[in-house]
Amino acid sequence: MLIHTSADEFISESSRSSLILSSFSMNHLSTSSKNLYIQWRLAELIAAIFAVIGIITSTVDYEKSYSDDRTHSNCKENEEEAFNWITFAFTVISLIFLYIRHQSKQQWYRFRRNPFLVNTLKYDEFNRIIRKKRRRLSMSFFMEFIILSIFPYPYIHWPVYINQNYRLAKADGENNTVEVCYIFTEFLYVFMYVRVLFIFRAIFNLSSYQDDHARYYCAKYEAKSNVRFSIRCLMKTHPFFVVAVFIVPGFLLFGIFLRVFERPYTDISGFDFESYSNAVWCCAEAIATIGFGDLYPGTHFGRMVTIISALWGAFAFSMVVFILETSLQLDTSQNKAFYAIKSTRTAGIVAIDAFRLNLIKKKYGVRSMGFKQQLQELEKSLKAFHNTNKMLNTIQSKEEAGLLQTKSKFKKIKTRLSRIESKLDKLLGTIN
Repeated sequence: MLIHTSADEFISESSRSSLILSSFSMNHLSTSSKNLYIQWRLAELIAAIFAVIGIITSTVDYEKSYSDDRTHSNCKENEEEAFNWITFAFTVISLIFLYIRHQSKQQWYRFRRNPFLVNTLKYDEFNRIIRKKRRRLSMSFFMEFIILSIFPYPYIHWPVYINQNYRLAKADGENNTVEVCYIFTEFLYVFMYVRVLFIFRAIFNLSSYQDDHARYYCAKYEAKSNVRFSIRCLMKTHPFFVVAVFIVPGFLLFGIFLRVFERPYTDISGFDFESYSNAVWCCAEAIATIGFGDLYPGTHFGRMVTIISALWGAFAFSMVVFILETSLQLDTSQNKAFYAIKSTRTAGIVAIDAFRLNLIKKKYGVRSMGFKQQLQELEKSLKAFHNTNKMLNTIQSKEEAGLLQTKSKFKKIKTRLSRIESKLDKLLGTIN
């Protein structure tokens, strides 16, 4: 009996010790996961900041090296390499922190735990997804490394000649083409603005929809907690801010690209694309699809920039119209209040006119002028009541018809949207 009791106590103590060790292990994993997550996001932000600083220094180099004597036929430059070396240094720092981000994210996936695993099958499935995600991280790191490695390197000033048609046609039989001289580093400088995606990613990932609290509920409801999820949530809470974040940089960036490609062609086109404000104005016309015709691009690359900016403007301003329309629509409770206000107000006027008619009838009789005038007022109010009800029924039927039509359209494009969504998930997964 004593031996049996001692055995039970030993088993109880062993179970208690294992529970304590398990609890300590889970707390340790949770703390390590949180620290790695903070390290991951901090390294991501620092890498993005240094990448954007590299854009700034490269812009200074572009402006200082561009010669006042440059024309379409020559690529004369002011020799200036200091800022290219500074850009190189900032890019190296950004690449170092990008590597730290990659390592921290890899380790974070190793310590990551899902508190809503209910069985072994789900646990195995979750681990399979994590392993697949970690394999994709290496590819995304390689792509980001390549993107950051493309910038104007020192001592690379190769001329690039592009055949370009004159803005105005010449006489028959004469050559209507001209060679426009670009510098290879100018193409690298334009490509550098892809780095802006890194700072946008870092900013959106610092939102409240990417912290531990948000990730807990994303894991609970099996939702992907990524950049796209943050943008969607912010579109729900701050739609005008998010749209402005996408539209305003579009004006500025497309203006920079257009100026770089049109600037060497200024002596032929006759348009002052030396001015950055003129380039921004030209892109603003394209984005807003206005097209005054006071400024327009003449080079192949400039026209490509204008076409892309016009497509971007169609998307951006359609989002603005959609948000305005959504914000001005009545919700369910407001619709009920609207119908009640309109119908009860006209019904109340009918009741008041009928009450007055009854009083006049009792006091003056049906042959009096007051009775006839009040009868006309009652007929007007009844007509207004019927017209109001007819209008409300028409509005309601249109809303129901529009809702049915919208549902049918959504069913038709559901498959297309799912394909686009899968492609966007893959794209954002590579940069997340």
